[in-house]
Amino acid sequence: MKYLWFVTATFLVAGAVAAETYGPYNAKVLRVIDGDTVQVEVAVWPGLHQVTKLRLAGVNTPEKRGRNVSDCEKRAGLAASAFTRRFLEDAQVVTVSGIRHGKYAGRMLGSLQVDGKSLEQALIDAGHARPYQGGRRQPWCQP
Repeated sequence: MKYLWFVTATFLVAGAVAAETYGPYNAKVLRVIDGDTVQVEVAVWPGLHQVTKLRLAGVNTPEKRGRNVSDCEKRAGLAASAFTRRFLEDAQVVTVSGIRHGKYAGRMLGSLQVDGKSLEQALIDAGHARPYQGGRRQPWCQP
């Protein structure tokens, strides 16, 4: 058990130190947190799986909760989350790639493909996400 912890910790620390990205890895989505964040179990090595939150890189969806989130944005956030759940519903093969550390502890950034289709692009195409490369986010609803 100590060895498994060491391998897992080494994998995570190596990612924090290096500016490299990792993947593709086979994954299983455990739950949808919101439109652009899921909890995944990633097969990083035979017999070694890592559970982590994965924030989709390059996109932003509306928030469904928060201190300064309008009712309009909450509704849009719930719709984005529902879209992500439907997109994942009958998935046969889920892969994550381009994995790197995000700015929040315990959350990784990366891309998620479902049966060869990009979840990020599907969210954008359906109007549930916008391209996002960091910085100030634009409001989802006009006052």
